[in-house]
Amino acid sequence: MAGTFARIVLFVFVVVGIFSYVGQLVPQFEEHPPAKKVIGTATPGEELAAIGEELARGKGGCLVCHKVTERGNDRGPDLRQSTAKAATRKPGMSAEAYLVESLVDPDAYVVPDYPKMMPSALKPPANLTMAEVKAVVAYLQVLGGSEVTVKVAQEDLAAAKPGGPVHRGKTLLAQHGCLACHKVEGEGGELGPDITRSAAAREPAELLRKIIEPGIWTTPGYQAGIMPAELGRAVPEGDRHEMVAYLAGLAGKSYSATGAASPFSHEGMRLGLIVLVFNLGMLVAVATASRRRRRGEAP
Repeated sequence: MAGTFARIVLFVFVVVGIFSYVGQLVPQFEEHPPAKKVIGTATPGEELAAIGEELARGKGGCLVCHKVTERGNDRGPDLRQSTAKAATRKPGMSAEAYLVESLVDPDAYVVPDYPKMMPSALKPPANLTMAEVKAVVAYLQVLGGSEVTVKVAQEDLAAAKPGGPVHRGKTLLAQHGCLACHKVEGEGGELGPDITRSAAAREPAELLRKIIEPGIWTTPGYQAGIMPAELGRAVPEGDRHEMVAYLAGLAGKSYSATGAASPFSHEGMRLGLIVLVFNLGMLVAVATASRRRRRGEAP
C-alpha cells in the first residue's frame, strides 16, 4: 500500500511539473480595457496634454500626415513647430485660437506648400469632441515647449449623441487612426483605398499581415509607402485581430477575434487538452494500482 501511495505522489509531482513547464511556454494573452481618462473643466494641463497625445497618435490620426519626431510623415506641417508658428499664421489671432481653428476648421487657413486635404477633427474619421480638440491643442503646446494655456469649458463637454451598437473592430479602426486614410462603410479618408470589401479579395491572415507589414502590397492607383510601418506594429495584437474580424464580417467571412482558425488552434484549448489527458492518465494509474492490490499482486 505504501508503495502504491508513493507512486501516486510521484506521478502527481511529475504531472504538476509538466504543467508548470508547459505553462511557461504558452504566451500569456490577456487584455484589460484601458482606464478611461475623462476630460473635465478642472483637468490639469499636464494631464490634458497627455490625453491629447494619445488622441493625436490614435483616434485623431494626426501622425498619418504629420510628424512629431525626426522620422515621420511630411504630408502635413511638422507638429513640433505648430505652436511657435501659430501666432504668425493669421494676424490678430492668438496662437491658441489658431491651433483650435486649425483642428475644427482646417480650411480656414491652409499652410502654403501643403495640400488642402485635412478634414475637420469634429467630423469623421476623427470625430473628436471639442474637449478632445482642446486636449490635442494642449499636447501641441507642450510639444512646442510652451505652457499649456488652453482651457476646457463646460460647453466643450457636451455629450455626443448616442448611436446604435458598433462592432468593436470598427471602433478600433477609428481609435488607431486607420480611418484617417481609409474609408469603411462610407466613413473615413480617401488617401488610401476603401477597405469595406478588402476581405472579399484577401484572406484575413493577409489583412493581418498587411497591418504590421504595410509594404507587402500596394493597391493599384494608390501611392506606396503612405502607411508608416510602426503605426501598425504599435496596435496591440488583440486589437489587430478584432479589426480583421470586423473586416472579414463585412465580406461575409468568419474570423475569430482571437486569431484562431478553429478553437483547437488556440493555446488555451491545447493546454486544456493536455490537462485532460494527464488527469485521465492519473485516474487510470490509480485504478490499475487499486485493481492489483485487490488481486493481491505486487504494485
